[in-house]
Formats: sequence, structure tokens, C-alpha cells
Amino acid sequence: MGRFLVVGAGSILTSFLLCGLFVLFVGAGILALLPDRALRQAVHWRGEMLTALWGGIGVLATVGAALRVEGGVSWCPVFGLDGPTLPMLVLLAFTGGMISRGRRGMACVLTGLAFLALSPLVFGLLAGTALVMLADRGRQGVCLPVAVIPACIPADSPLSPLLLCLMVLLLGWGVSSQKGPEAMLPAGIGLFLFGRLLAEEGILDPVQQTLLLLSGGAVALGGCVQALRAPLAARVASGLASAGFGALVVLLTLALGTNLEGMEQFRTATLLGAGAPFLALLALLWLCRGEDEANADAPFFSSRSLATATPAGRVLLGMAVLMLSGLPPLGGFSVLWCLLMAGELAAVGAQPVQALCTILVLVGAAGLMVLGVLGLLRLALAALARQKMQVAQQTPAPDGYGLLLLPAGVSLGAAVAVAVLPGGWLALMDHLFVGTAPRDFSWRTLLSVWFVDTTISFTPLFCVLALLVCVGMAITVGRVLGFYPFRQPQAARAAWQEAGPVVALGDGVMASSKTAPAVLWTVLLVFLGLEKQTPVSWPLVEKTAAAGRSMRSMLFRTVGWCEAQGMVLILLFLGAGLILGLFTSK
Repeated sequence: MGRFLVVGAGSILTSFLLCGLFVLFVGAGILALLPDRALRQAVHWRGEMLTALWGGIGVLATVGAALRVEGGVSWCPVFGLDGPTLPMLVLLAFTGGMISRGRRGMACVLTGLAFLALSPLVFGLLAGTALVMLADRGRQGVCLPVAVIPACIPADSPLSPLLLCLMVLLLGWGVSSQKGPEAMLPAGIGLFLFGRLLAEEGILDPVQQTLLLLSGGAVALGGCVQALRAPLAARVASGLASAGFGALVVLLTLALGTNLEGMEQFRTATLLGAGAPFLALLALLWLCRGEDEANADAPFFSSRSLATATPAGRVLLGMAVLMLSGLPPLGGFSVLWCLLMAGELAAVGAQPVQALCTILVLVGAAGLMVLGVLGLLRLALAALARQKMQVAQQTPAPDGYGLLLLPAGVSLGAAVAVAVLPGGWLALMDHLFVGTAPRDFSWRTLLSVWFVDTTISFTPLFCVLALLVCVGMAITVGRVLGFYPFRQPQAARAAWQEAGPVVALGDGVMASSKTAPAVLWTVLLVFLGLEKQTPVSWPLVEKTAAAGRSMRSMLFRTVGWCEAQGMVLILLFLGAGLILGLFTSK
């Protein structure tokens, strides 16, 4: 009992966070597995209760990461708390909140408890059990638990790099085989374990570096190929998740396992890649999960797919695709910018052979990005085609169906916040993977991506302002000069109607076709609520015009009076000058 009385302030906070996380995980596991009859009247509130538990886990993990709470508790020999665990638990809370119940939800609980495990053996046991719950029948259930074996051997073992390659391949396979948000569970386990073990091993020899890079590249290439060839939207989304996991493995290897210049830039790219793209992928996986995968003749999107059943689903799908496309200033663009900065530093400061290899790796990464964008484009075009088919069939979604979009909306909102505030995310994540220097939180760097070893930075909001200025200038030029880069659509008329009489149709009259306004200008007017208004009808313009007319009339009357009374004005000015001279001379 003496240990409980001698706990200091820091240990009290650590104990509170540790016990709170442990209790919330246990509660989430019990709620995920309890049958409906055991909950009785509370069964209708199971989703809300699970969401509250996972939200509490995310809040505790965020507070612990922000306060830099680290270290274990001596009276609890199995579980502990350290820096790399907490940011990973933040991402796990989003995943668990979307999966919620069943054996998939229990896999999230076991993954979180594995992140908290001090013993490598306990980590392997819990993480392996979670992977078994995610596995299908057959060899996958036997092979996936083997992926966590590197956690149970010393980091300095010569077999460790080879087992890391095996782990990357197996977990990439596990990610690509999922059909929903649970695809992020093996990806999170792999990133957490790979970063921890690679940081302990330090710089690897060239052969081991090549093997790890090839393993990550193979997983990324396999995911891109799946995204381009899979017949179902859920499989395409899981292929994109696998491609992202392989890309982060490559970045981690360049950041922690090589002696290249720009290691801090590679590490920053990894931290950003585990932020907004991770959350956007989670939303994409939720939107694309289908209900008809068991049917061999199922359509690309199921009949009740969240991405096509409602207009809000299509909007969220478009946002997720844009967040993952790498267009400025979205989350993927920050990762691309860091990768370009790191590649330039690595190529300039390396030996010729090493620089050539680095350039080849970056060219391969660029090719994989292009393939990933093609997979995203395939998803977007398929959703658009499905929308047209649903409009033709007139099959509205049932009431309350839009509430299922809430998890995707929350994930995309968090992804946008992380993309716009990258400095805060980097300060939160700086202990996820071991680096050379800590990155402290600062209000000055909240909006920018910055590095510890250089003064170069990138602010996404400046990119947003630049894009808005470009759009505004394009609209202004189009409205003033009447010049538009695209051909304006015109209503088609039959040839016999040219120069013919006006044809009456019932009570209406067929009017001649008019040139449609610019699409971009129309969209901006709708966004501002000014679609059916003209500048003359705006109150500010009307009042300004009236004031201008009043001032103009007063000016004209004053000038006319001065012209008529010119001699009187001259006498008045002379008298005023004499009086002023008399007073100033004294």
C-alpha cells in the first residue's frame, strides 16, 4: 500500500490517464460483444454509448499527447503509457467509433490494449488476436498473426529486418483484404510496430534498406493495382488503403533506416501522412463499404451504398477523393511537398550512386501516386454513373438514411482541421516515431508545416488565399472582357426553327435560346445567396448610388452659383484676405 501513498503529481496524472483508458477500453469491449437481449431497453442506445466511450478514449489520448505524459506505472506490470502510444490511440478512436460493435469492434479494443502493452509478448498476443478477428477463413487466419513476431525478438537480431519485410507484406495483404473501416486496423498496427522497431535498430545496411523499400513498394503497387482492377467499390477503397500503408512504410524507412540528408523531412512527411490522409481514407472506406459483396454479379456500388444513395453521400465522397488526390492545399499536398523537399536535400547531399537510387525511389513514388489518383478517379466516375442511374430509376433513400453519413462527416471534418492546422498535428505526433529533436507546440507555427533543422515552411492557408485570388481574377476578367476559357453552352434548336415564326406551346411561348452565363460565376452567386439578384438591387449599391447622385447634384448647383456670382466671390475673398492680414501683422 505504500506505493499508492508515495505517488507524485506526475504519476497521479499518468495513473489517471492509464486507468481511464483501460476502463474505457474494457467498457467498449463489453458493449461490442453483449447480445441484444442482455441490454434490454438500452439496446437502441448501444451505438451512442459506444461512440461516447470511443470519444472519451480519443479525448484522454489527446490530452496525454498534448501534455507529453510518458512513463509506466510500477504497480501495473502489464500496461503502461508512453509517447508513441497516445497519438496512435487518437486515430484508433476514430476507427473504433466507426466500427463500433461485433468482433470488428472487439478487434479495435484489443488493438488499443496492445498499444498500451509494455511487454512485447503481450503486444504480440493482443495484436495477433485482433488480426485473427479481421481475417477471413483459411490461410489468412494462420498467416496474419505471424506479422507481429518482430515485436517478440530483439531489435539487434539479424533476423529482425527480414521479419520486418515479412510483417509489411502480410499486413499489406491484411489491409487490402478488408471491406470497410477495419482496413485501418492492420495498417495502424503495422505503422506503430514498424516505427518503434526501426527506430530501435537505427541505420541499416544498404541491403536491408533495399529489402524494406522493396517490401513497402510492393505493397503500395499491389494496392494501386487492386484499386484499378477490383470490381467493387469496397475493394477499390481497401486497395487505396493498402497503397497508403506501403507508401508510409517507404517514408519511414527513408526517415529512420538511412543516413540520407533530409531525414527530418521524410519523418515530417510520415507524420503528415498519418494524419489527414489516414482520416480521409477512413471516411472513404466507410462510404464505399457495400452490402452486396457476397453476390458475384453485384454492381460496383451496392443498391443502398452511402456514397450514391443521397446527395450528401456524394458530396462527402467527393471531399474524401479531393483530400486524397494531393491537390493543393489539401492533406495529401503537404505530404507531397515534404517529399519533394526531402528528395532534393537527399539527392544534393548524397554520393552519386546513392543520389541516383534516391531519385529512382522518388520517381517510383510519383508513379504510385499517379496510379492512386487513377483509382480515386475511377471511384468518382463510378459514383457519378450510379447517381445518373438512380435519378433515372427514381429510387429515393429511406428516412434517416443520412444519419449513417455522420461518421464519415466527422472523419472528414477532422481531416480538414488537421490539413489546415498542420503545426498542431505535428506537435501532437512528434513522439509517434522517434526523431532527432522534439517539436514543441507554438502558436506561430500552428498553421504551417515546418522542420526542426531548416527555416523552410509551408502554410496551406496561403495556398487557399492564392487559389481564391486566381478564381476571383478569372471571374473578373470573364465578366469585364466577356472572355471565358471554355465554350459556353447554348440551347440546341432544330434547323427549321432558324428565322421561323414563334411557336406557341399551350399557354407558354418558346423563346429563342440565350447564351448561358459562366458556370463558375453562377456557382459563386449560388454560394453567396445572390443567384437571382443584380448588383443594382443590392442595398449597399443602391444607397451608394443615391448618395453619389445627391453629391453630384450639389456639386453642379455650387459650380453654377459660383459662375453666376463670380464678382461677389472675388470681393469676399479680398475682404477675407485683408482682415487676415491685419490680424497676422499684429
